[in-house]
Amino acid sequence: MPLTAVALALATGACTSEPRGKDHFERHPDELAAVLKACADGTHNVPQECANAADVDILRKARGSLGQ
Repeated sequence: MPLTAVALALATGACTSEPRGKDHFERHPDELAAVLKACADGTHNVPQECANAADVDILRKARGSLGQ
C-alpha cells in the first residue's frame, strides 16, 4: 500500500468520533499494521485504537501458532 494511502487512512480514521474497533482491524490488516507501528513509535493519539489493534495482533498471532 502506498505511503500516501496509509497517511490518508490514518488521517481519516482520526476524524471519526469513535475509535476503530477490533473487528475493523481484523478486516483491514493494512490499517492494523499502520496503527501498530504508530502506537509503537508514539505518534498515534487514540489510546483505545492502540489497545484494539494490540488485541487483534495478539489474536492473529495466537491463531497462526495454532494453525487456524
